[in-house]
Amino acid sequence: MTTKTFCVLPWFGREISWDQQQTHCCLLPKEYNIEEIKADMLGGQRPAACAACWKLEDQGLTSDRQLKNSALDFYWDRDIEFIQQDAAAGMSEVLMLKLLTSFTCNATCVSCNDWSSSSWLQLRRKMDSTIPIRKHSFIDIDQVKQQVNFQKLRMLSLIGGEPLYEKRNFDLLEHLLDLGNNSVFVSMVTNGSVALTDRQKKVLSQFRNINFCVSIDGTGPVFEYLRFPLQWQDVIQNLEFFRQVTDNVSANYTLSNLNILYHNQTVDWFNHNSIRFGHNPIYEPAWLQPRSLPLSIKQHLAQNLSNVDYETYIGDDHNSEDELLWQSCLHNIAQQDRAKGIAWQHYLPELAKLAL
Repeated sequence: MTTKTFCVLPWFGREISWDQQQTHCCLLPKEYNIEEIKADMLGGQRPAACAACWKLEDQGLTSDRQLKNSALDFYWDRDIEFIQQDAAAGMSEVLMLKLLTSFTCNATCVSCNDWSSSSWLQLRRKMDSTIPIRKHSFIDIDQVKQQVNFQKLRMLSLIGGEPLYEKRNFDLLEHLLDLGNNSVFVSMVTNGSVALTDRQKKVLSQFRNINFCVSIDGTGPVFEYLRFPLQWQDVIQNLEFFRQVTDNVSANYTLSNLNILYHNQTVDWFNHNSIRFGHNPIYEPAWLQPRSLPLSIKQHLAQNLSNVDYETYIGDDHNSEDELLWQSCLHNIAQQDRAKGIAWQHYLPELAKLAL
């Protein structure tokens, strides 16, 4: 058997959200046949449902499949070839758990929505008062405990919402400590803006393997626009604490047509601060895709981005649809800006100048 098409998630992974929806991987389509996916992988075939990873790998980029395989190999201390043999023999259980525990969040990121952020729900109601109020919900941890053995868990990923803003996440972390499982690899995808209490800092400091993956799409005003109303200085301060707790601090870099002009500047900041980062180009909504730009801005980018970056994120086949999507982008962010009481041109003046 080859591991070139194998992914640990169909056998050893589970993702559960606050509304009790479950999947083996967030990149899979809404409707998928897990048994077909497993059969294809063990047979050396690429499952069509896993297209998101194949697309990245074909571009020479690291996919989530490759990251998760390497991670379980490391934290289980078991070679991926043997893990695949376990899967083929039917010996599997949930060892990698991703919990979207709540949609409570303090940000209204441009690319987010009211399902993933309580603050976005409030913003949507400013834009349309007919949108119903939704009570904040938290995942049914007791139900999750019946499905997953937390004492044997190797990897736990907490996402949101904003996991550091949701206080009950710390109750869950204390439960792991009570079980004596402080060696579990804990990953928190955070916007990095939350002021932590001494108790919360103490809980986080007790885990031997912890990763803070900070969502950073730009620096300074670029960050503050894309993740309004967060402040860049708060992120800088929290990064100092994160690095006191662990040397495993990384960044999730979401790339869109609004920040690709600042791509070199952002990458330089990551490299200067020795922060590993993963590219996350937006494909949906289409009006935020990196290539959804007028030709004049693309021509500027062709002179400033590397050939590889330009080909990967922009491409040479400009068409009228790109221009229409850019107009849709301007319309959508204008709506957001009115509700937020801001103007994108003040945060992204370089882009505004080229867009005139």
